[in-house]
Amino acid sequence: MTASPTVADTIGTDAVYVYCVAHSRAHWLLGPIGLDRNMVYTVPHEGLCCVVHSCKAKPYQSDDPQAVEGWVVAHQRVVKTAMEAFDAALPMAFNMIVHDGPNGSAIHSLKGWLAEKRDDFSARLEELAGKAEYGVQVFWDRQAVIEALTERQPELRDLRDEARAKPKGQAYMLRQRLAKAARAAIESQANQYVEAFYSQIGQCVAKARVERLKRVNSGKQMLLNLSCLMKKDNTALGRALEKIREIDGISVRFTGPWPPYSFVSAA
Repeated sequence: MTASPTVADTIGTDAVYVYCVAHSRAHWLLGPIGLDRNMVYTVPHEGLCCVVHSCKAKPYQSDDPQAVEGWVVAHQRVVKTAMEAFDAALPMAFNMIVHDGPNGSAIHSLKGWLAEKRDDFSARLEELAGKAEYGVQVFWDRQAVIEALTERQPELRDLRDEARAKPKGQAYMLRQRLAKAARAAIESQANQYVEAFYSQIGQCVAKARVERLKRVNSGKQMLLNLSCLMKKDNTALGRALEKIREIDGISVRFTGPWPPYSFVSAA
């Protein structure tokens, strides 16, 4: 990243594509890392800056899914670079474009927007300083958990053992009773796990947001899907997840750090 005191004035443009907002008073060139390898630079104003590249006043659209995917990946790469360079960044949604208006150029419009949102952006950047987003997904092997519950609960264990000892017809009826009792037990266990895991994880992070559960193809079920905002050097969450992994039938997926998309909105 290099400083350039006149970059915003020397790059002619109809519009600017906005990646994120950060704290900076200087003009910086981040390099040709933008969508379609465009040169990315900052537009500073009153202690804040927008990370942008120059573009035409039209959205990035394509019928080619690979092209769109490439743009999205590039967008995320620029936001991550800005997070590393400025410690915190407010990521904007893909395809946020500011164009010129009746009162001046696109850069003029952008600076006016920064001035209007200055207090809000500054407060949110302070909240995000030194933090990143992490994903935590907790899964369980339902059959393994049922077997563990059956071993622990005398009622279920007795039904299972009796069914094994009875003739075929009587065993079928006992297995039906066992399945019904196991369903109730497994639902209760699921609720207990979700409540306990959410509490344990929540104590280790600044914020936790519950996301929609997803289907998985591994034969397991997702119990909990969280987006977490926390300090980048946080080790407490790792320790908590290790304890959760030790439970029979439970597995954990931990990803990050990511730009904090789940904890900001594109203004």
